[in-house]
Amino acid sequence: MTDKVSPAGWVVQATIAAPLTEGGSQWLGTTAPSAPAFQYFNVAIAAPDAAIEATAKQLAEAEAQAVEMRVVRPLSSAEIVAAGLKSGEAKPA
Repeated sequence: MTDKVSPAGWVVQATIAAPLTEGGSQWLGTTAPSAPAFQYFNVAIAAPDAAIEATAKQLAEAEAQAVEMRVVRPLSSAEIVAAGLKSGEAKPA
């Protein structure tokens, strides 16, 4: 039998909208809009929903427009310490 340890935090993936052109619309190229970018954050919050909220606040401060955010991997307490995170903190990975 294995003992599962609750995660101490999460890696959150934020999908960032394609950059806007000077005219204020997305560049359409020949057939499709530009591809979105992905940013990852290490978050020292055990609850997945709260980790996403902390990431959203960090992105709002950076004025990045996230289209979607989701947790992609749990972080152990050792990984939190190795990343230099304090409780409740979110940092770009």
